[in-house]
Amino acid sequence: MISFVRLALPTILLFSSYPLSAETPSEVPSLDLPVHVRRGYGYTRPHPLAFITHQPSDMKMAWQRTFKKENILPLSLLAAGTGVLIVLDQYLFERTYKAGDTLNITHESEQNTLADITLPGSYKVRLNGPNNIGTGLYFLGDGITHAAIAGSFLTVGLMASDNRALQTASQLVEGILANGIVVQLLKHTTGRENPNTATQTGGKWQFFPNQKDYAKHVNKYDAFPSGHLSTAMVTVTVISSNYPEYKFVRPLGYTLMGALSFQMVNNGVHWYSDYPLAIAMGWMFGKIAVDRGRSKTDDSASLPFFIGPTTIAGKPGLALTFPFGGPPSKKARSPL
Repeated sequence: MISFVRLALPTILLFSSYPLSAETPSEVPSLDLPVHVRRGYGYTRPHPLAFITHQPSDMKMAWQRTFKKENILPLSLLAAGTGVLIVLDQYLFERTYKAGDTLNITHESEQNTLADITLPGSYKVRLNGPNNIGTGLYFLGDGITHAAIAGSFLTVGLMASDNRALQTASQLVEGILANGIVVQLLKHTTGRENPNTATQTGGKWQFFPNQKDYAKHVNKYDAFPSGHLSTAMVTVTVISSNYPEYKFVRPLGYTLMGALSFQMVNNGVHWYSDYPLAIAMGWMFGKIAVDRGRSKTDDSASLPFFIGPTTIAGKPGLALTFPFGGPPSKKARSPL
């Protein structure tokens, strides 16, 4: 939950400086199009609080998509895979722990304080960072990592007036927030012990645990499913969907997710059976956010340039637009 807050707060602060409109003074002619077309999809400038206002309908869409008739087989395979891993969990945990020793990767999370930030209302946030390889691997799924990624897209989008980057930032936060809500609900419902606190082989499941006990001893109840891995899956899904031309995103993202998965078992905070549902949820909420944040366009809209009529100071003219990379540059939008 702490990681969840660390993601939300910095991103909300960034969006607080995001203007509600992009109006241009009437005396300055503007050829900006309301939709930026990239790779066959149209991207509009997102509302700064869309990632919050979309949450109720995101939950509804997740429920509808999950329980479609055509998803019976995938859900059955997901349940079967999780069941097999539950049986093997203790063995796999012990083998992973030994592998960590062999590779000299620590089993503890050790952090250094990077900064202490005081937010409006005297709310204090401490940003911590890893100081060894094991903690570094664990931080691949930390909220601060994904806040930095979303913030980077937001910054680039604002500086370059790039709707695709702005939508990516908004979709990242929207998907991670929706995913985090469901992850927390499931954790508070299933109450599974993690390997470090296990009182029986594979960890005890305590369905609908006492919530006061949960709050006092979180690591005794919060193993299933993995929020870190699910969050990482949202991030990879959103970025790879919006930037398909960068073929390395999925291989790199999945490789880092594999390293994260290993380390979370190695340091005893998760079992491998905590992962299948987490991955599926991350993919689903990532796709829901992406689908809401863009629209399919005619392939002709993705041509390397566009020439068409415009109006300048009330007189007809022509505009030449180059939709390459980010939005058209000022030079490319100049009237002919």
